[in-house]
Amino acid sequence: MNFFDRLKKDIKEYPSAYLAALMSFFLIGLGQLRNKQWYKAVPLLLIFLLYVLFEIGTSGYIYALQGELQTYPAESGEQIYFFRDYGGFITKGLWGLFSLGALVLGDSYRGQSIKTFDPVLTWVSADRSIDLLGNGIITVVLLTFLVAFWIFSIIDAYKTRKSTLITGEVESAGEYFSRVWQAFFAYIIMIPAITLMMFFTIIPFLFAFLIAFTNYTYKIQTSVRLIEWVGFDSFKFIFENPDWYKVFLKIFLWTVIWAFASSISVYVVGFFQAIVVQSKHTVGKKAWRLLLILPWAIPAMISLMVFKNAFDKDGLINTLLYQTGTIESVNSFLRTIGLLGQEGTGIIYWFTDTFNGPLARVVIILVNLWLGAPYFMMLIVGVLNTIPQSLYEAADIDGANAFQKFRNITLPRVLAATLPVIIMTFSFNFNNFGAIYFLTGGSPGWIADQIPNSMRITGAMPGQTDILISWIYKLSFTDGSEFYNIASVYSILIFLVVGGFSIFNLARAKNFWEED
Repeated sequence: MNFFDRLKKDIKEYPSAYLAALMSFFLIGLGQLRNKQWYKAVPLLLIFLLYVLFEIGTSGYIYALQGELQTYPAESGEQIYFFRDYGGFITKGLWGLFSLGALVLGDSYRGQSIKTFDPVLTWVSADRSIDLLGNGIITVVLLTFLVAFWIFSIIDAYKTRKSTLITGEVESAGEYFSRVWQAFFAYIIMIPAITLMMFFTIIPFLFAFLIAFTNYTYKIQTSVRLIEWVGFDSFKFIFENPDWYKVFLKIFLWTVIWAFASSISVYVVGFFQAIVVQSKHTVGKKAWRLLLILPWAIPAMISLMVFKNAFDKDGLINTLLYQTGTIESVNSFLRTIGLLGQEGTGIIYWFTDTFNGPLARVVIILVNLWLGAPYFMMLIVGVLNTIPQSLYEAADIDGANAFQKFRNITLPRVLAATLPVIIMTFSFNFNNFGAIYFLTGGSPGWIADQIPNSMRITGAMPGQTDILISWIYKLSFTDGSEFYNIASVYSILIFLVVGGFSIFNLARAKNFWEED
């Protein structure tokens, strides 16, 4: 028997339960009143009343009823945007979400010239698509909560009435609240956190997501021109435009290399440090742990700024190389291994020479070792302390050497315990904006003939050390070169790549899902 057959049977057997659900369908909480459960009906009706009062309180319906539509009538053939002009937050929010506005500065509407803002006749104010989009998203979230409560009201009215008909008992208010408190205590105390997450995470995420489906760029000035929905045009642009696609592939490839190299390097070095610190041959283990953890204790931004100055052309590194007389040797060595792109002597331009992109990238990875290795050192030290010594003693009896004990005991157990952390470190480094922004700012730039004309004109070209997230920042905040829609598309791609990678690998990490 399928769902609809069971539903039809229930309706025939318990018609009053169906009636209670139908009452809640037409008015939230009405079915609860039918079931004589005022303690459920009153909160539900109050929620609905708050929505109604919020809509009316933020609207201009009173002005429409007082004859403002007749005082300022539409001109011949002109459309009246009623919800734009008089709607409350909810109705105007829905209108704005779908339309993104209708009137801009200088338009003529109902005999008036549209202004930037009019505090008296608010409908004379120009539409701002960004505000309408944001308010529309908030409206959808608020309505989602209302719909959830409404569905609960319908289902609860039906189930409660059916239970009453079967048992002949009605749950009292005390019994109901006690049951809810015990069953949903964890969710109840999470309400403040969920609310904050909704407004500071979910809504901004939805806003950034929807921007990808608009034509919002630096060419659109708020109040002067409206944003439009363009579907998947922005996605098509970055993949069909050869210049943008080629640059995107370069940055994406470097981002992946950076994420893997920075994550694996800090893990390997941290692992090595932990093994050395925990070795029975190491003297003063506490002192070494304290010394090695110091770089991690210093705020990352401070460390990055120090390294940025140290690798400046007149910075500490070049100064030391000059004073020790090794700058030419280092210059020659870097050129031999391909990190310096052209012949030269003297000062090494670590981050600024367009021919030294590979050098800048390697330096970033090395600097990241300073920031990240101490964390993994302490983490792995903790894991090593949990490995039973009896395993090593048994290995000694079997004649295993140090490498065999490491390969068969230490490495598998440490990897099993730290695999989720490795995965999350990759996700973090894929979006590690600070490491790039505060150290190189994306520099060096590209050689002139490698910059497409379309990007040279708009200023949207990333640097050689930019990763996707830092390029997104430039696309969003470089004055006069803002490509908000393209930046949003790249954000979605990052979300898909990082989210997919993390979920796939965490799903395979059994210890991540184990429960006590």
